[in-house]
Amino acid sequence: MAQEKRKPFKGKKLHKDLRDYKNQEIKRSLVHRARLRKSYFKLLEKEGIPAGQEYPGLASAAEEDPRKGARDDRHAKTDGSSDDEKQLNFAERAKLARERKEQKREDELRRVQERRQKIEQSQKDREKKKLSLQQRTRRGQPVMGPKISDLLDKIRHNG
Repeated sequence: MAQEKRKPFKGKKLHKDLRDYKNQEIKRSLVHRARLRKSYFKLLEKEGIPAGQEYPGLASAAEEDPRKGARDDRHAKTDGSSDDEKQLNFAERAKLARERKEQKREDELRRVQERRQKIEQSQKDREKKKLSLQQRTRRGQPVMGPKISDLLDKIRHNG
């Protein structure tokens, strides 16, 4: 036994106050983000790009990719519209939102009604099946016909 004395495991300490732990985690993440941001801006300055200016490679990349260019053209058309059209578009959007909400509500109502009808129908079927299986002869013996037909239906349904 070469290792008689083992050192206790020194992992992360358990925090007794979870609020303090959460505050420490938030501070740690904020400091980390600030360091990343600072190093990024230093890197931009080394390349000769001012910190406030957009990266020039992004504009050329959009011109090379036709899908991105089409998306930019679409946004440019909507940005050039007048205030009246924007208000009209807002009214139209509100109307469409109301219609969608109404349609969604109607669909939900229809689904609930269908589900209720299915439940009622299945309850009626169960009651009918129960009555047929409980039939008795004059002497009190169970009638076997409905039981056998029920078993055959189960076999057909499952197999």
